[in-house]
Amino acid sequence: MSTESGSFGDWLRRQRELREISLRDIAERTKISLRYLEAMEADRFDLLPAPIFAKGFLREYARYVGLSPDDVVNHYLSVHHPEELADPKEDTKVRSRPKVVEPGPTPMRRTWSWGLLLALAGLVLLVLVAVLAWFVDHRHREPTNVNQAPPIAAPPPVQIAVPPPSPARPTPPPPSAPIQVSLDFNKDCWVEAVSDGGRNRLAELRIQGESMQLEAQRSLTLTLGNAGVVDMRVNGYPFPLNKKDGEVVKNLVVDLDTVQTLKAKQEVH
Repeated sequence: MSTESGSFGDWLRRQRELREISLRDIAERTKISLRYLEAMEADRFDLLPAPIFAKGFLREYARYVGLSPDDVVNHYLSVHHPEELADPKEDTKVRSRPKVVEPGPTPMRRTWSWGLLLALAGLVLLVLVAVLAWFVDHRHREPTNVNQAPPIAAPPPVQIAVPPPSPARPTPPPPSAPIQVSLDFNKDCWVEAVSDGGRNRLAELRIQGESMQLEAQRSLTLTLGNAGVVDMRVNGYPFPLNKKDGEVVKNLVVDLDTVQTLKAKQEVH
């Protein structure tokens, strides 16, 4: 890609004007502030809230205008940060964040579990040996009389075991909202969420390794700029998005019927 003439911001503006798209249209659809869009076309990337937002904003800008997000970001780096293109591995090292890994059993934990089982088995064996030794010693100490008839033991009284009343199960606390959505991000992703028909609204960029918790009373509408890197759960049930890296999901509605459907599928399996 070549800017032909002028700066990188001039090139962005020309690409937008060739497609007859206004900055206000981009701001309304991508939820990026009009002031930040104007700063990018003026090469004033120092006015953005943080350097990492430049790449996210440029990707959203490119997708809406119809350009390749990767080409636009690489073009921006070649003009403003050529040192990042000199060593792609170094850029990956800086941008990467520790991946969120669900806790699982470790070899140390498994070793500790086997040790506990062996200790319990040894304790049970010691108790059995002690009981057997006491029984043998008690039999040896009892006087024996051959002529004496063994006493007839009276039958033990019949006792009916009455099970104790089961304690009342504590009632779990009610959920804070009927609809609870959790999002885990494996890479950068733009998120827009509207709950209960516009009662609450948010739009922001989430980066790799972050999580987001959303709640609603009746419905939640989601737009994900990079749905292929998002792990989504609704009220604790997995919600497969079935998207690839870079694909966009618009106006995804999660309501009470969605919760009931996921719950029914979980009970069947």
